[in-house]
Amino acid sequence: MKKSLLILLLLCFSATYLSAKNVNPADTSKQYSIKLANTDLKNGTVKFLLRGGIVSTYIKGQEVFEKKYGIVYRDFGCVMPLNISIEDYNKVVASFMDKKYGKVWRKEVRKDVQGI
Repeated sequence: MKKSLLILLLLCFSATYLSAKNVNPADTSKQYSIKLANTDLKNGTVKFLLRGGIVSTYIKGQEVFEKKYGIVYRDFGCVMPLNISIEDYNKVVASFMDKKYGKVWRKEVRKDVQGI
């Protein structure tokens, strides 16, 4: 009886373990990025994320855009966090900007902002 119960538990555990769904890291980074963007917007820390090179890139006049629209550019340089999807984060921020300012801001934003 004890042997049968042990075998049954072992089979149940094996079936549960084998049927576990693999999590795609891209899916979790997308979900996390969307949640992070919404949290940042709620907290009033509006920013566009940028993927740069070895050194952060500054474009002349970007501070005018930042001041005008109350947003900052956050350039990660070459060290990008693995759990953030820049494109998904920026899509949420772009949607916010569209609702608040219309589409006019899109003519003034840096061209290297991905996801908008």
